[in-house]
Amino acid sequence: MRSTVLYRKWRPDDFDSVAGQEPVVRTLRNAVSQDKISHAYLFCGPRGTGKTTTARILARAINGVAPSAGALDGGDGLGFDLIEIDAASNRGIDDIRELRERANYQPGSARFKVYLIDEVHQLTGAAADALLKTLEEPPPHVVFILATTDPEALKPTILSRCQRYDFRRVAVDDIVGRLRTIADAEAITISDDALRLIAREATGSLRDAVNLLDQLWTTCGDDVSLEAAQEALGLSPDARALDLVGAALRKDLAAGLGVLGAVQSDAIDFLRFKKQVVTHLRHVLLLLTGAEGSLSLSKPEEERLREVGKGAEASVAVAALRAFADADVRSDPYSPLPLELALANIVYGPTPAPAAAAPAPPAPARQRQQQARGGQRGGGQRRSAPASAAASGQRAQSAPPAQTPPAQAPPAAAASRAVRETPARAGRPAADERITKIRRELEDKGNRRLAAMLNGSCRIVEETEAKLTFGFFPTYQDFHLAKVREALNEVSAAASTVLGRAVTVECVPIDDGDGRRRSNAPAPATNAPAAAPAANTPAAAAKPEAPPEPSYSPLVDDALKQFGARVVDS
Repeated sequence: MRSTVLYRKWRPDDFDSVAGQEPVVRTLRNAVSQDKISHAYLFCGPRGTGKTTTARILARAINGVAPSAGALDGGDGLGFDLIEIDAASNRGIDDIRELRERANYQPGSARFKVYLIDEVHQLTGAAADALLKTLEEPPPHVVFILATTDPEALKPTILSRCQRYDFRRVAVDDIVGRLRTIADAEAITISDDALRLIAREATGSLRDAVNLLDQLWTTCGDDVSLEAAQEALGLSPDARALDLVGAALRKDLAAGLGVLGAVQSDAIDFLRFKKQVVTHLRHVLLLLTGAEGSLSLSKPEEERLREVGKGAEASVAVAALRAFADADVRSDPYSPLPLELALANIVYGPTPAPAAAAPAPPAPARQRQQQARGGQRGGGQRRSAPASAAASGQRAQSAPPAQTPPAQAPPAAAASRAVRETPARAGRPAADERITKIRRELEDKGNRRLAAMLNGSCRIVEETEAKLTFGFFPTYQDFHLAKVREALNEVSAAASTVLGRAVTVECVPIDDGDGRRRSNAPAPATNAPAAAPAANTPAAAAKPEAPPEPSYSPLVDDALKQFGARVVDS
């Protein structure tokens, strides 16, 4: 019976046995041969790529200890001169203080005392600070080797005191070669296709790959076939995954829905089924774009994928890959609805956003302002006609008589509500969501001043595939329009990011809806003399009609009417 799992039994014991880390191994080997030993090393990279194993090999190499059977597994060969510390469970400041005290003692029999601190990023802040001084100027007989899967979590002061070595994920071919060596030595009969399946499933972790081989050996015995490996690892390929990929690339909704219905009838987990579909689509996309060199597929697999993707466009494969990858089947792994919706989006495109209602034709600016002021002041009755004939005759000299009886104005609340519900005011339509997003994109890029120039001063008047035209209202044409024209490249870049395609922005002036240019200056007084009402008449006692208030920019008008502001200097 086997007493040791394969990944421990076949752990490399010298630099030649380390797989997939040639740059790291070459540098460390040269450092040892030239006796250029650093006082501190940092080994970082994903799990299962050989960081701890390489650290033990380096500790033995710098001390001139030859590898022996089982030496690395238990740290034998160096005895107490190799001290391994798990920072995940010994992460406090007291642990590091004890390390500093023991570091001052000479090694027992080796040349260097080596401290291997695994998962060093889990040290507390105080413990990391306590390690700094010793790490910067350790005793001449001490070498530190720090290992971590998260180097960005380390303090820059620690990073700057170490020689850093980045361990990369092990390539599929390197994993297959190592697994073949182990399988042959253990008398395991297994095909290269099965080993490649294991290597792909391990996602670059050699330790995971050896563990999977050990699992298959336990499950299938000494003879492991590809089908048995797929079954044991839960990776049994479903031909319907390729059928769904073909239907998506052909945009055949009926065929795709039929496939999903059959999968549901067999009570297959759609989470696993989706994973197979996404994997197939990625492989098809790489084949369509000529990047098949990065694939590690067998010849039959590659031929089947080429047949499925024959005649398809890469853009359709991208859309399908995005749609299926975004489908969330976790809430109910046995419901086909998320994948059915993804397929429908591929065939018909994403559901368009509802179109905004067309703005109502704007009323003249002076009339809108008078209505709004009337609503704020209580919406009282319009002024009645003069009671006396004399007053009527005098008023007729300055203004034409009313043709119809005056109508009663709405109450204050109704008038105020009517102003708020108007879809367009002062020639400005409701805010365009695209302009809002373009402003936010400019703000994210740090261009807040330019983003402010688009705040209510313009609207989109024309849009084509390659051009977006902004129309600036008259109040803003002298300053905002000129400033935006000076920075069209930045605005065009932001618009391209928001719209998802390359566009150029053009800026043009537009009128305010009634063909007139609004002014920020107060309205001029009329030259016609106003006739005084006759004495001793009700009209004489009435308050004289107030002159029309000046018109400001829309932003100022909002402040005056909605927030109770007042103009102190114009």
